[in-house]
Amino acid sequence: MRIILPILLPPIIIFILALAMILAPLPHPFPEAKSPERNRVSAVITGILGAAYLVGLAFYVVSWFMQAGQALDPALVPLGLTSEGYMGFGRQYHGEIKGRQVEVTYQPAQTLKPSLLNVYVGASAGTQAALGPEKPLLDCRDCLSVDVEELESEQLHVVAHDEAWVRRLLANPANAAAVSRLLDDQKALGLRELYIQPNRIWLRAHPEQITENYIQRWLDDLLILAEAVEANTS
Repeated sequence: MRIILPILLPPIIIFILALAMILAPLPHPFPEAKSPERNRVSAVITGILGAAYLVGLAFYVVSWFMQAGQALDPALVPLGLTSEGYMGFGRQYHGEIKGRQVEVTYQPAQTLKPSLLNVYVGASAGTQAALGPEKPLLDCRDCLSVDVEELESEQLHVVAHDEAWVRRLLANPANAAAVSRLLDDQKALGLRELYIQPNRIWLRAHPEQITENYIQRWLDDLLILAEAVEANTS
């Protein structure tokens, strides 16, 4: 509603003004109401107002999307990550947190295209695994399914190249809790998938809402898992 109202209201106002300019009785030297001369004056003024509306609308929409793309700046820039433009209205952040390379890309929702958040944290895993509500999962399509009782959610699928490795990782209650926090409440917070790759951990999300608290919590849990992944590999 916040973006729709400023778009719909001006054309209605312009239409009402156009009718008023055509029908309202005005004293001399204004042309007579409903006359061709009055219609021409109304058309010229309406055209000028319409052109000004279109220019203003373009600036408003661009500004709105730019502001939406910068939603993560308050959470990530204070952590020392560098912020820059990414694929139009999106933002990209990169730098180090606690000695680990971190990269975040965020694209706000556009028309029918949902928002997309990618958070990458460097970690030497040396193997591949993926966790999410559905399968197959992107680059782990040929991974084997793993039944993991330690995870609180029964709706999550776990696949991995090394079944024993992922079982050891999630046997630790702290690691299993971090994974559960990253992937819980999919309906309210949006689709999320977690990928463990040879050189990094990757959280891929289509967030329904994005706040400082959520992004900070997810980053904290990814950093916990990065430590655990390397400890589980050594």
